[in-house]
Amino acid sequence: MSTSTKTHAVGARPGRSGLQRWLVGTTGASVTAAVVFLALWQAWDFIGDRIPGPIVVAGAAFREAQIGEFLSNFAISMQRFGIGIGLAIVIGTALGLAIGASRVLNDLLGDLNMVGLAVPAVIWALLCVMWFGFGDTAPIMTIVLSAVPFIAVNVAAGARSIPPALLNMSDSFSVPFLQRLRHVMLPAVSGYLFSGIRFAVMSGWNGLLLSEWFGASDGVGHRARYWYDANQMPGFIAWIAFFILFMVLTDRLVLERLSRYAFRWRDASHSDAGGGVNARHGD
Repeated sequence: MSTSTKTHAVGARPGRSGLQRWLVGTTGASVTAAVVFLALWQAWDFIGDRIPGPIVVAGAAFREAQIGEFLSNFAISMQRFGIGIGLAIVIGTALGLAIGASRVLNDLLGDLNMVGLAVPAVIWALLCVMWFGFGDTAPIMTIVLSAVPFIAVNVAAGARSIPPALLNMSDSFSVPFLQRLRHVMLPAVSGYLFSGIRFAVMSGWNGLLLSEWFGASDGVGHRARYWYDANQMPGFIAWIAFFILFMVLTDRLVLERLSRYAFRWRDASHSDAGGGVNARHGD
């Protein structure tokens, strides 16, 4: 087939409209899935009476906001979550660098970190409530214990991916440890760190909800437990839906973008490599 024939065939293919392109795109597909889910959920409410539909749940959420429970409990939970995930990032990064850079520390702490990965958040929540009682300490420690293993295992994988020649060159030029950490190790593990943070946020947010459920007098988890004990499904599902929605939006709008930004150097290097190949082929 000649070049002109190919061009004609391509030109004859009908293009997609703007709406069609949006529907098959990432945002459009997500919105479509959400609309279909809400429609099926509402239809299920019309069929039976055991699960309240989204309209009833939205009404319960609006009433919670009207009496001030929404903002106050969300603010309390976010304060605990911010402290817990911040501690988890610092501890998990340090632990992951130690495990990934030292064979001795990997032998000592590697299996222990894997045990931490295997322990579900509900176990940490129950243990922390038993250890620390009611208050802020138990939820914060639950977040830390749930999130640290995910960060550590990813950072350790990033530390192991650092080329040995680069580390040997740092040793040969007697580069101070802090400079080596800042200019060599942290840039190399940044992408792995953000990947670990994405899983850590999910696990830590689950741990926070469970810890507040079992051992707190305020917060998102406590409020969900309040409506559960009152046998009021709309209020209970409203808080659970908010919990899930917040986690999904945080991952999609914040963590996913940060992860892509952290890996921008890898994508750029692949693009440059592809350009070089194409240039050589053109020659």
